Amino acid sequence: MRTWINLKTVSYLSALGTLLIFNTSQAAMYVYPMETAIGENGASQIRVISQDNDVQFVKINLKQIINPATKQEHEVDADMSDANQIIVTPQKLALAAGGERLVRLVSMNLPAKETTWRVYFEGINESTFNSDSMKNKQAGNSAEVGVNIIWGALVHVAPQKVVASLKYSPSTGRVTNDGTIRIPVKEVGVCHSAGECKWEKKALTFYPDSELPIPGVNFSRGYTYKIKYFNWIKNTTEEIDLPAS
Repeated sequence: MRTWINLKTVSYLSALGTLLIFNTSQAAMYVYPMETAIGENGASQIRVISQDNDVQFVKINLKQIINPATKQEHEVDADMSDANQIIVTPQKLALAAGGERLVRLVSMNLPAKETTWRVYFEGINESTFNSDSMKNKQAGNSAEVGVNIIWGALVHVAPQKVVASLKYSPSTGRVTNDGTIRIPVKEVGVCHSAGECKWEKKALTFYPDSELPIPGVNFSRGYTYKIKYFNWIKNTTEEIDLPAS
């Protein structure tokens, strides 16, 4: 029987480590970074680092995050060899004592809109590493008792064309990201007709096609609104208008 203890940060999309009571003896490893991005060059990498005196065997899985940062958020299995998704190599590795390995992430065809993924790194026993059969995995698991760590690294994939756009809907009181990249909001500006803006710090993220309210902001006629956000592709803070549709 397996017992899961989830260790998550407050953010929906922060990377997570999950402690799994597993029927095998595995020791310490960690991955770095816990959040990365595949930019316009179409590639990134994650380091898997051993903190143990024995060889460790690691299995890698990929899941796509659907409706990120919303109540409908969920993960679906992905094919790590599909050129239309993310290619992950290698998909399993032997980690030498005190050593480290690089796992490469490649997007052959950048998506029309930014996508979000999680790459899982799971320590497994040697028999499971050398065989893909569930029968062998279960047999190996029954032999020993230990603690295994599963790391989940968050991956963002840049779109083919970067478009930053938010629109406010008076009928719903919510803001929609109708652009192609996620918009991590830093400040919201309420602007008078003369052009002067009063800025208020906010911390929320709009993913493409997501629709969320902005807490504490009451949209009123006679004012215009602006957003300061972090553009992760250019690594700059930028400003866009927030029109009402």
